[in-house]
Amino acid sequence: MQGHNELWHNLGGGKFEAVGRRVVPATPWGAMGVQVLDWNGDGKLDLYVTDMHTDMSGELKPGDEKKKHDPAAMFPLRFLGTDGNHVLGNALYTNLGEGRFVEQSDLANVESGWPWGPSAGDLNADGWPDLFIAAGMNYPFRYLGNSLLLNEGGKRFADAQYVLGVEPRERLSQPWFTLECDGADAQHDICRGEEGPVMIGEPERPKQPARHGHVTVWAARASRSAAIVDLDGDGDLDIVTNNQNDAPQILISDLAQRHTVHSLSVRLVGTTSNRQGLGAIVTVEAGGRAQVQQNDGKSGYLAQSVLPLYFGLGDSDHADSLEVRWPGGKKQRLRGPLPSGKPLLITEP
Repeated sequence: MQGHNELWHNLGGGKFEAVGRRVVPATPWGAMGVQVLDWNGDGKLDLYVTDMHTDMSGELKPGDEKKKHDPAAMFPLRFLGTDGNHVLGNALYTNLGEGRFVEQSDLANVESGWPWGPSAGDLNADGWPDLFIAAGMNYPFRYLGNSLLLNEGGKRFADAQYVLGVEPRERLSQPWFTLECDGADAQHDICRGEEGPVMIGEPERPKQPARHGHVTVWAARASRSAAIVDLDGDGDLDIVTNNQNDAPQILISDLAQRHTVHSLSVRLVGTTSNRQGLGAIVTVEAGGRAQVQQNDGKSGYLAQSVLPLYFGLGDSDHADSLEVRWPGGKKQRLRGPLPSGKPLLITEP
C-alpha cells in the first residue's frame, strides 16, 4: 500500500536479496493483492497485482475503470514519497524467463476500478486461468461491482461479470447508518445539508436544505476478497466473496449443468517437503498443451482458496501426464491416461 512493491530472490541458506527495482522497476503505487499464475500458457509463472489506492487519488467516473490513472492528476511526488516510477493501476508482469518481466496489463485488459483481492481459477474449465477481482469502496462512494475476467487463450482477458450473472447484484445498496438530525447529530454535514467533496479535487456540492428527524444513509455494497472452490462438488468452480458490513455472496456456477465438464483435481502430500506440498510446481499435459500451476493455496487479499489444484481440461476427457516439482527439488511424474473427474492424491517420494 502506497509505495514501491518489492521482490525478494531466495538465495538459499535463509538469505534473500532485494531485486524488485531491477526486475520490475515500475510497480503499482497502491497495491492490495497479488496472484501468481501462468496467464499466457508458456510454462512460466507470471504476477498479477491489483492497485486500489491509486484510484482514490481522484474521482473515478463511470467508464474510467478500464483506464490507468492520469499522471498529471496524481498526487505530487512529495506526497507519493517515492521517485514516482509507478504503474498507476493494476499490473500484469509477464515472465519472459531469465529473471525478466514485462508489464502487460493494458494489453491483457486486466485494469479495473477500486480493486481489492484477486483470485485465479479456471472458471470455464477450458484449460486457461481466469481472474475474479473483488472491488468497491462502500460509503460514501458510488457502486462499483466485482470483475470476472475470462482468459481468451492466453491472448487477453474478456470482461464477463455481466454476461455470467455476477453483476449486478440483487441489492446494489444497503442502509449504512442512521442520524438523529433533531438531536445528537444535528451538526452532522448530512443533517445540515453541507456535504463536502468525496474525493480530493472534486468540486463542492451545492448546499441542500437541512434535514430533520431520523435520516437513514444508504451506501453501495462492496466486496473485499474472494475464494474460488468447487462448493457443490459438481466439477466446476464456484466463488465466495467476503463483503464489507454485509453477508458473503455465494456464486454457484451452473457450467456442469450446461455441459460435461472435464477437469482434474490434484492434492499434494509432502514427506520431506512441508505436509501440504506448498511451493510445489505442478504441470499437467492434456489436449496437446501443458498447464503449469504453483501449489500456493491461491492466495489473494485476506482470502485463501482450498488447496487441491484444479485443472480444466477443455474437450479432453483425460490428462496425458502430470509432473510435480517438489519444493526440495525432486521431480515426480505420472503417466496417463489420468481420467477427468477422478481426484488425485499425490504423495512425495
